[in-house]
Amino acid sequence: MITEKIIIYSITEFLEKGSFKTTMDELAKGLKISKKTIYKFFPSKVILLEKMLNYFQEKVKTELFNIVESDKSKIDKLIEVGSFFAKFSLRMSKTKIIDFSKNEPKLWKVIDNFRTHVIEHVWEVIIVEGKQEGLIVDKNNKIILTIILSSLKGIINPSFLTTNNISIKNAFEEIFPILINGILTEKGRKEFENQEWKIK
Repeated sequence: MITEKIIIYSITEFLEKGSFKTTMDELAKGLKISKKTIYKFFPSKVILLEKMLNYFQEKVKTELFNIVESDKSKIDKLIEVGSFFAKFSLRMSKTKIIDFSKNEPKLWKVIDNFRTHVIEHVWEVIIVEGKQEGLIVDKNNKIILTIILSSLKGIINPSFLTTNNISIKNAFEEIFPILINGILTEKGRKEFENQEWKIK
């Protein structure tokens, strides 16, 4: 379907070049179609961005929920969820995140809200299951979730990364083990130590 083809290609281009530097002319050239064809389905760049966002959010939800609903161990799920967010964030450089947040503030807010709600749902499921197996500390779920969300939003954001000259990769590699070890029981930490978690 032509609309899906345009959206999928556009997602790759926007992630690689940033929203501001990617033009409709470049998209048309890369897709080998006329700009008129793109405008037929997406009357403006903003509308295209909105449709891309909707499409991407559904894909992300599906992938994350597949991880959560799998039969893998709870520690494996924690690692896979962490790796998923890390790999996605690494596709957007610090500069591109800043570019998007400045040039598309409304859409950035949508992304930020989506990130909050999806992370909250996914982590809450894992936390409940982890508690049942004695892997996660028996503390208030909302407190644990707030710590995780506040840490991720506070560190993986344009302002913090730029001010402190930290790469997204380094931020994830340092914050993830701290967060995970902080919510795991001794049993959970032993299982986590036996796993290898590193962003590639």
